[in-house]
Amino acid sequence: MTRSTETALVFADLKDAFAALGAARGSPKYVHRAFTRFLELSQKLTAAMRKDASWLGKGKWIASSFPGWTPATELIKYLRNEDQHGDQVFLSVHERRYFPIPTNLPPGFHVEPGRTFVFEGTWILGDQLLDAPPEGITAYEFDPITRQPTDREMEPLTIERYYILQARSEEAKKRIAAAGTVDVHELAEAAFSTFTNYFQFFCEQSDT
Repeated sequence: MTRSTETALVFADLKDAFAALGAARGSPKYVHRAFTRFLELSQKLTAAMRKDASWLGKGKWIASSFPGWTPATELIKYLRNEDQHGDQVFLSVHERRYFPIPTNLPPGFHVEPGRTFVFEGTWILGDQLLDAPPEGITAYEFDPITRQPTDREMEPLTIERYYILQARSEEAKKRIAAAGTVDVHELAEAAFSTFTNYFQFFCEQSDT
């Protein structure tokens, strides 16, 4: 393998890290690992471009020559530097559980079939190496005679989980607000789209 292929190789690794992040939603530990890997490779991509540009005789590669940087990629850069030299990246889990609305309600109550209600909350994770999100959001069946909850747990129809950034400084809060999302997967998706354009820009500029 020649040095001129390093950028393409790193971009392929970045693409794989992005896919791994999407596949890891069931485990806070693996989401954290995939996201920090994504951060590392975003830096490695520019380092590979500098090597390739020099080897190809294209002069010094300057990342700022790419006109497509966004607040999302600026947040990625900030988080990467913080993870290496300051506060490590910490994630929380926001969870929504959808339950069916009971149909065996007391007389006078009417519920259309198929209607649901939602419980949601955010787990502030002290342990970033949990294999699964914490449990604790529970709904119980309703007794139509006593009109009281029973001890029978209701199974959720579906569970949605969103991994969100814990802003650990005022600077982080500002940059997250500028990026417009605290959702790690949304942030990575927006950044990866820009990194794809960045990679294509490098290929055009270096004739590779």
